[in-house]
Amino acid sequence: MPRADLREILKNARRERNLPLIMGVINVTPDSFSGDGLLSGTTSLLDHALRLIDSGAQILDVGAESTRPGSRPVSADEERSRLFPAIKALAEIPVPLSIDTRRPGIFREAMDFGATLINDVGGLRDPGFLTILQENPEIMAVVMHMQGTPETMQRDPFYEDVVSEVYHFFSERSQMLERSGIHRDRLIFDPGLGFGKTTDHNFLLLRHMNSFLEMGPLLIAPSRKRFLDDRDHPKAPEDRDIPTAAVMAWSTLHGASLFRTHRPDIAVQIRRVLRSIAGEDHA
Repeated sequence: MPRADLREILKNARRERNLPLIMGVINVTPDSFSGDGLLSGTTSLLDHALRLIDSGAQILDVGAESTRPGSRPVSADEERSRLFPAIKALAEIPVPLSIDTRRPGIFREAMDFGATLINDVGGLRDPGFLTILQENPEIMAVVMHMQGTPETMQRDPFYEDVVSEVYHFFSERSQMLERSGIHRDRLIFDPGLGFGKTTDHNFLLLRHMNSFLEMGPLLIAPSRKRFLDDRDHPKAPEDRDIPTAAVMAWSTLHGASLFRTHRPDIAVQIRRVLRSIAGEDHA
């Protein structure tokens, strides 16, 4: 079954004022920060994917290497052994498939199973991703900002001006990609909440997210991240769903085009209620 075209989905959702789109998270790692790693076989994985779609996910994002703070990279063989049984199990699912990977070779192999969105926390710095985009005009990519690496990013993040520095990064990357023949309508921009940022940095980026809207579609990914805790009262990841909802509501009102979330059902309700308040048709 062919997968739906993400650019068309975005275009239609924008025309119908039915944004943000909802990206459901599938982790196939033993050490996901959110506690939802799935290693119990393809049947349960497929069931999980179908539950995400039934609850509102319009895109699935599959990752096989944890990029939580302090995590170390796994080998390509380990990532491959986790990822490919998962995406094979999802081969007949028609929604767009995003692959959360830092390795162009992994993504290239995933294209055989219908992957159409590169979600690279490294900001597409590896030239192999550029080659994929040049050779495959149907492929889209997320340009995500991260200071440092997952292993080091939360040790002591520092910016003179986090909003302007993230903006500059987006501008530099998009200009480089455009010079290489990658039109901006194939790019999605993610400020990288929690990736080399303090709690204050994350909230500043959200407060000023309108600064990034001219770049293109904005992906906001707050789901269950630690910066949402009360400063003196850490929570279990699943207990961060309510503060995640607050960020999604704010982001909906301030121009986000996509959410990446463990709970699509909450994002659907936010979108529906805000549209009802605005007097628009229900999502």
